Amino acid sequence: MAEAYALHEGAFGTAIVLEAGANLVSHAHSETHLALWLGGVRACAHVGEETVIYGENVALGVNAFEAHDMVLLEEPGSCLFLVFLISQPWLQARAHESHRSFRFQSPTVYIDGAMRRSCWRVLDRILAGGTPKKELDNEVEALLLAAIDGTQGLGHLSTPTGPMLDHRLRRAIAHMREQVDKTSGIDDIAAKVGLSRAHFFSLFREQLNTTPHVFWSGVRIEEAMRRVSQGEVLTEVALDLGFTAPGNFSRFFKEHTGVSPSKFQRAAGNHSPVTVTGIPRLKSPRIPAPVR
Repeated sequence: MAEAYALHEGAFGTAIVLEAGANLVSHAHSETHLALWLGGVRACAHVGEETVIYGENVALGVNAFEAHDMVLLEEPGSCLFLVFLISQPWLQARAHESHRSFRFQSPTVYIDGAMRRSCWRVLDRILAGGTPKKELDNEVEALLLAAIDGTQGLGHLSTPTGPMLDHRLRRAIAHMREQVDKTSGIDDIAAKVGLSRAHFFSLFREQLNTTPHVFWSGVRIEEAMRRVSQGEVLTEVALDLGFTAPGNFSRFFKEHTGVSPSKFQRAAGNHSPVTVTGIPRLKSPRIPAPVR
């Protein structure tokens, strides 16, 4: 299965170029998530009860903690994505400065011509390397703001960038982060915050549109990505996070990110972003024609 991978870290968060040749399981991030389909076989995503079919004119926008997946609509085959994981502190700072909302009102993000051209410029700069960091960050910021605007109407009001969580849910999340390397069960965490199993699941559904299991998987993959990107030995990361074998950890990592931990480490550890399969620099980005 072919894979391509490049990574750029900026003030906004992380941009990833990824060639996916297999489905991704339902998962959640602590960051806001924007995924743009660049080509290949068709794919879709599910966010709650909504289905988003990727295309030249449609991207996926997911707010922090919202569970989503990725399903290839043609097999065998693969497709290329430009994915952004947008940090909450960055979004909160933008919201404070502009007194406006920075939440996707729908997971369906409609792409106009200007946004498409911006997407190709960002992709070109990430794959090429050497672009001044501030220049690329400004380009990414403009693209992200246009994507968020594409899901909401005029007259942006000052609203929180994330849900106001129940205090028991906040305590449960804090416990998950503290116990990321332990084998505590969901029932144990629910009991620690004074909730029944049913009420615990209900709070996650109502406030985060996901389940405790999906969220905890997100916490574990977040910690795994952090440690892998710092160059830690993969077998040690696997054992520290409670996996009984490196193969189980590698499969879990790939199911949630679309790339193996070794390839993620290779891209994250290189000062000049590279692609695993050597995808050439897009010297003359070609704008796909609108779907009619």
